[in-house]
Amino acid sequence: MPYSQTLFERLRDLMPRAPYKRMFGGVCFFVGGHIVAGVFGDGMLVRLEPARHADLIGQPGIRPLASKPNRMRGFVVIDEALLDDDDVMQEWLDQARAFVDTL
Repeated sequence: MPYSQTLFERLRDLMPRAPYKRMFGGVCFFVGGHIVAGVFGDGMLVRLEPARHADLIGQPGIRPLASKPNRMRGFVVIDEALLDDDDVMQEWLDQARAFVDTL
């Protein structure tokens, strides 16, 4: 499945100094050697505290990175439709960065 080039460009603009590479059929951005966010299909991948995973998966437009039984706890994909402006994307990135800073 190809990834959203538009979403990739928006994410790259929000994380201009973060290195990125192709992974999981999309592109992942790194901070301190850890995945923070990325583009996966038509959504933005974010890495959050694993304890929040179950609560987030139940919300409309948020899905796990992989299907059962291979779900990667702590990684969720947010549908592009929910990311209507850069402030919303930045909010998710701030949450992801706060978690990754604890690793």
